[in-house]
Amino acid sequence: MDPTEEPFFLPPPSKRENQLALKVHPLVVFNILDHYRRREDSQHRVIGTLLGEVVETSDGKEIHIKNCYPVPHKDFPGNENKVSVEIEYHKSMAALQKRLHPKEEVVGWYSTSLDITYTTSLIHDVLTRHSKEPIHLVVDATLSGHKLSVLGYVGRSLRVEGKDIISQFEKVKTEYVSTEPAKIAVDAMINVVPAEPTKGEGDEMNSKFSPATMLTEMESLEGSLDSLLELLEIVSEYVDRVNKGDEKSTPEVRAAVKDAMAAIPRVDLDMFTRMFNQKTENLLMILYLTNIVRAQVALGNRIYEVLE
Repeated sequence: MDPTEEPFFLPPPSKRENQLALKVHPLVVFNILDHYRRREDSQHRVIGTLLGEVVETSDGKEIHIKNCYPVPHKDFPGNENKVSVEIEYHKSMAALQKRLHPKEEVVGWYSTSLDITYTTSLIHDVLTRHSKEPIHLVVDATLSGHKLSVLGYVGRSLRVEGKDIISQFEKVKTEYVSTEPAKIAVDAMINVVPAEPTKGEGDEMNSKFSPATMLTEMESLEGSLDSLLELLEIVSEYVDRVNKGDEKSTPEVRAAVKDAMAAIPRVDLDMFTRMFNQKTENLLMILYLTNIVRAQVALGNRIYEVLE
């Protein structure tokens, strides 16, 4: 086989037991983008190792990608079929991560290059030599098409006469998953207040990478309520259009609206007002007592300093 030929793509497996799905956690995407931003000027892509867990389901397998770390490498512009990878660094980091997170294992590797070439097959074979079903995650860090694309592939070795010749890649279902704390952290980072631009040389760069200010609790609550109100208006307009016959509904949408309405507790307006006022009074009392304790501690420390 000519090494310059690109590995071909196979159709998704048809058997249910062979179905594979990738669940990518937000931390992984953030780490990959940060790695790409800190790359050397001569590098057009970055690569690294993916860590996670394999979960057996009734529909096949799910690979939860929870962490990653970069792996230094070097491309050769004059020879597209040659690449150098720091294998010892990869092995050392894999052993260290295994000590920190015993449940996580090497499940594949990532790259910020959308091209699947012969060097992709070489890197895939080296970094995932000890994985049963290694995966390849592609993150479009250049935001082509004005969106962040994350594509997942599973790589399997093509054997000829008992020898591994090249890796063939199959595209698999890839989606984002996150825990509740991760969702809160992502929302907080999205809604941060941009820093004020600084004066002097490189104003644009300074304002782009300078630290931003986190929203206060009241600002975050206000933003959440505004988002909730906007979603309610969208659903209300949709229901009105369906009732007027301007738009057709589906059983899935009707079930989702019904479940959302059923999740809202039925509370009388007067009772809700009393409950809200009571909670507010309790919160104000806690804040008042906290301020008193803080003042007493500050006064005690001042007296202690004077007596010394």
